[in-house]
Amino acid sequence: MHWLLTRLARFGDRQALCGHGGTATYAQLVARTEEWRTRLDRMGVAPTEAVAVIGDTTAGRVALFLALAVRGNTVVPLAPTDPPAARRASRLATAHVTRVVEFASPDGWTVEEATAPDAPLPAKLAELRASGDSGLVLFSSGSTGEAKAALLSLDRLLARFRDGGGRALRTVQFMGLDHIGGINTLVHVLTTGGTVISEPRRSPEHTCRAVERHRAQLLPTTPSFLTMLLVSGAHRKFDLSSLELITYGTEPMREVTLAHLAEEFPAVRLKQTYGLTETGILPTRSPSPGSLRMDVGGKGFATRIVDGVLWIKSPTAMLGYLNAPDPFDADGWLNTGDAVEMHEDGTLRVIGRASRLINVGGEKVHPTEVENVLLGADNVKDAVVEGRPNPVTGQIVVATVVLLAPEDRGDLGRRLRAVCAARLAPYKVPAFFRMADGALYSDRFKRRGGIA
Repeated sequence: MHWLLTRLARFGDRQALCGHGGTATYAQLVARTEEWRTRLDRMGVAPTEAVAVIGDTTAGRVALFLALAVRGNTVVPLAPTDPPAARRASRLATAHVTRVVEFASPDGWTVEEATAPDAPLPAKLAELRASGDSGLVLFSSGSTGEAKAALLSLDRLLARFRDGGGRALRTVQFMGLDHIGGINTLVHVLTTGGTVISEPRRSPEHTCRAVERHRAQLLPTTPSFLTMLLVSGAHRKFDLSSLELITYGTEPMREVTLAHLAEEFPAVRLKQTYGLTETGILPTRSPSPGSLRMDVGGKGFATRIVDGVLWIKSPTAMLGYLNAPDPFDADGWLNTGDAVEMHEDGTLRVIGRASRLINVGGEKVHPTEVENVLLGADNVKDAVVEGRPNPVTGQIVVATVVLLAPEDRGDLGRRLRAVCAARLAPYKVPAFFRMADGALYSDRFKRRGGIA
């Protein structure tokens, strides 16, 4: 038996999954995984084939994911609604998928053969198949332009968890399996003997209800979702006393939000995480729970800062893109694109995407700094700051805000400009304020740019 299934089998009748789709013990999950291995053999699915798996995180889908992983297949996980059907065919062709298994319900699934693309097999995918390793293809959100298809060695990702370690916690599966964070959460929880709590409706209310109902101890999420949670007040409507740890990543946390979280959850430890699809999830350590600084990396990982931007060399790095040039340099280093501040104790703070830094007449403006000021202003529920082209200064600062209550646009601009002028250098003060007419967050709960 594959080492991963041997590990899971040791947990026997302990609860492996609960929530959406029902419950399953570890013994039942291993049995369902073996059933899928047999079923795939009978369907004639070769161990090297790429198989798309569509659906929510339920016992059936997890069992299929595990079966494909231990057979040496390449898994292409897709969310039920992303991408839209019109774009799905393109992604299936990019990943050279031969079968599509879709879970319309926890116990209801269909299998279809996919049309093979005319293009030859990408070299990276051919090398992976020749190695015998299982693979994983993850697509970027693709909100602008074609989504990049990252090819990773699933064997290499799983190997990080082979030695075990970590507490067995009841954990909300916040990110889906089409996200590197979701894969990391699932494998970590299962290899430590914890319980995966599935709740695909990722609203503050549904998430809090899942925490209360299933006595969740760990909630891994994003700063944007935590902002939504605090604004909604949903955390006050449910019993969240079981929570011990909230982790957050995928984007910078804002100081105001972190301070508010500490006030609302005084008994919960807050931990910052860091990772990219291209590098995998890295170990992090912070000086204190309330600190936005962290030490990134660990055994096998290396980091360096070049011109204020973080570079990473990772043992779990992707093999490459299937539809775009590789972003690694000749020595295997990846430019993450994240602007960081380095501190004397060796810790760093992620400021934000270097591409989001605003250049006003040669002066750099960090959007997060301005957002922190706006979030402290009266009647502001949320804010996103970005740069817009300007013929004189190169760029100007523009703020999009969500209000708690309606307010005259002219009065709003004058009031918020005064608030910012009292705490920021003149070139950092937004030249324009806009009221949001759409969602500030993507479907992966990251702040959007280019709103309004």
